[in-house]
Amino acid sequence: MNIFGKHEPTVKPLDLSENQFEIYNKISRNYSHSFLFESLTGPEELAETSIMGFDPEIIVKGYSNKITIQRKNSEIKIIETNDPLSELKNFILSSTDQSYRYLGGAVGIINYDTIRLLEKIPQSHDVDEPLMEFGIYNDGILYDNKKKQLLYFYYDKDRSNELKITDEKFTDFKLSEISPNLNQEEYSNIVNNAKQYIHDGDIFQVVLSRRFSFNAKGDFLKVYKILRDINPSPYL
Repeated sequence: MNIFGKHEPTVKPLDLSENQFEIYNKISRNYSHSFLFESLTGPEELAETSIMGFDPEIIVKGYSNKITIQRKNSEIKIIETNDPLSELKNFILSSTDQSYRYLGGAVGIINYDTIRLLEKIPQSHDVDEPLMEFGIYNDGILYDNKKKQLLYFYYDKDRSNELKITDEKFTDFKLSEISPNLNQEEYSNIVNNAKQYIHDGDIFQVVLSRRFSFNAKGDFLKVYKILRDINPSPYL
């Protein structure tokens, strides 16, 4: 399935004066799906480009037994499959243009439990919850940190003049009480059992963890702003 039209993108300068984070703050307020891969500091080859995407052409969600596909203003299409990652590849075309690290494609998240698609381990994930979610982006914004230049790329449709920009200030961010899925006594028992297994020679290494849950409300971008100020890095 080709959503990109022509195989090679057009890249042109974009006339916006703010830095990459300020631009993203103003754009992201107007779209339900967007992303920022920001490089602030580090080796030149790692921190050369920051990337922004907004309003993807398609949203793909992968489950343990299906994928769902939703185009803009269209109904959701369901494809039954036991290999959602392979199905995702059908939406992506390779480009010979190596001028930049990213010129469109799939951007999203993969749940930790996706390992169950690759390894035969017990299924504990809720089958109604997606294992992965990706937006398929066929245009976007690049900030060249070396040249201090803002660029816009696209394949078929130039949407640079349609960008919705809103000048908004950050609002409050609040968290509920954090609760673990195991209390301290339960978790300590698991640790002690693991120590015994190691002592008996049944295992030599184990990674133990517990899940912490909380509800969050407010401006999530404000949290990111604080983190980028505390710890700027090539990958944000």
